[in-house]
Amino acid sequence: MNAPATALAEAPVSARRWRATLLGRPRAAMGVLLVGLACLCAIAGPFLWPLDPNAPDFAAILSPPGPGHPFGTDDLGRDVLARILNGSSASLLVGLVSVAGALLAGTLIGLVAGYFGGWADTLLMRMMDVIFAFPSILLALAITAVLGPSLGNAVLAIAVVNLPVFARIARAQTLVVGQLDFVEARRALGFGTADILLRTVLPNITAPLIVQGSLLFASAIITESYLSFLGLGVQPPTPTWGNMLRTAISFLDLAPWLAWFPGIAIFVTVLGFNLLGDALRDLFDPREG
Repeated sequence: MNAPATALAEAPVSARRWRATLLGRPRAAMGVLLVGLACLCAIAGPFLWPLDPNAPDFAAILSPPGPGHPFGTDDLGRDVLARILNGSSASLLVGLVSVAGALLAGTLIGLVAGYFGGWADTLLMRMMDVIFAFPSILLALAITAVLGPSLGNAVLAIAVVNLPVFARIARAQTLVVGQLDFVEARRALGFGTADILLRTVLPNITAPLIVQGSLLFASAIITESYLSFLGLGVQPPTPTWGNMLRTAISFLDLAPWLAWFPGIAIFVTVLGFNLLGDALRDLFDPREG
């Protein structure tokens, strides 16, 4: 078997290499830490800081960061820290569901296009090219503008713009794996197409898809923030980092902390997923020892 075939058909990554790559390298460990912190805030945020994120306190409007409100309050006296913690769940939920949906649909499209070729490949990939031709943020804005602002429509829009990325990767990998000896052997033994695709080809193309998924997770969080900032994503009073920044625009001179903390939350979370994506790329790279 040639070198590329050997690399693609190699044994699963060992637990020792997982630990060495994700925890033994400073950048990777930082990515794991930041992603873990974001997930902790999304899951346990209301328990860590149990103030109601939507409860106004008109006696504490635009209070600066202090003992009672570590991140200050907004224009209605709502606690910014509580809104940051609650907003993390919405942002991560949008990222998770949209990327998972795009990953599943894109992988299926790429598998079919790469394995069967011919008219199926041409039709499916031309459809992906049409989507890919539009700038992602503009296409997401167009979809949410047509369907209306809501959490579900934001998820759908982000999934659609990421769909061609996964489809292209899955197709390219399927074209390579589909020609390898062990796949040809299963065809010769009479295994069905579904069995070959799901049990033979798919396990050998998952690594680059997982890496791309972690990187697009960061992109999905940014896109959701754009949509919410423009009023096309999750609607108030539900807090998200994007609509918190939208509110902060009107109070930059009086209360700059309203922009600081949501901006930092977006930056730290996106940085964490990018570092994690780089670590996963190194982990699955067969050239890495």
